Amino acid sequence: MSKILKRPMFRRGGEVGGGIMTGIRQNFAEGKSAKERLLSEYEAYPVQSVDPVAKFLISGGLRGLSQTGGGGTLGNLAKAFEPATERLFEDIGAQDKARRDLAMVGTKMDIESEQAKNLALIKARAESKYQKEFSPERKQYELYNAYTDPKNKGFTTTVEQDFPRAMSDYGSYMEQAFRQNKIDVIDVVPYKKTGKAYNWEFDKMIPGGLYFKPDTKKLYQRDAEKNILIEYDPYSFKKLRDIPLGG
Repeated sequence: MSKILKRPMFRRGGEVGGGIMTGIRQNFAEGKSAKERLLSEYEAYPVQSVDPVAKFLISGGLRGLSQTGGGGTLGNLAKAFEPATERLFEDIGAQDKARRDLAMVGTKMDIESEQAKNLALIKARAESKYQKEFSPERKQYELYNAYTDPKNKGFTTTVEQDFPRAMSDYGSYMEQAFRQNKIDVIDVVPYKKTGKAYNWEFDKMIPGGLYFKPDTKKLYQRDAEKNILIEYDPYSFKKLRDIPLGG
């Protein structure tokens, strides 16, 4: 029996590595899919530590040496190998199931990865389309056309219609600059309109708040303590000058 166990088929393989995840990063670097990585790890570290056929022969052989059924040699061997045969089929079935399970997991991971890539691509395209269709240039163009459209004019005109260029810039290029610099602009400087003349009511501005004045295309902030207006560039937000207010 000792000679049988020394045959090549019963020799133990080399030592395993550091665990089931060994080599995963290397396989990933080689461009293998999740499915391929899982199956390669399965091949490197099978579920069964001993080959099922080897277990079958060892178990049956030892049983044949230690037990007899009272019959001939072949009968005794058949009886000895009966439980080992059942175990062989169980082991082979377990290995096949494990291989199928790993293959299914790998396939699922591949599908999920592909879906994630597709969703990211769709999102990127949607964002690109949104940015293209609603760029400052496009928005300024649409606003200006709306403010200057004769069909929108009635008996009175709005501040947008009286200052179409400034207000369309305010709603497009300047708005983008406000957003990028996290600047909050309250509104247009309060006013009263008499005929076509605008009377700007600076005293109604909230102190410290920023307002847009379309006739100058600048931003203004009221300092109530100093009784001044502070003028800013609407794109760079650089302070331009202080303007004293009347007493």
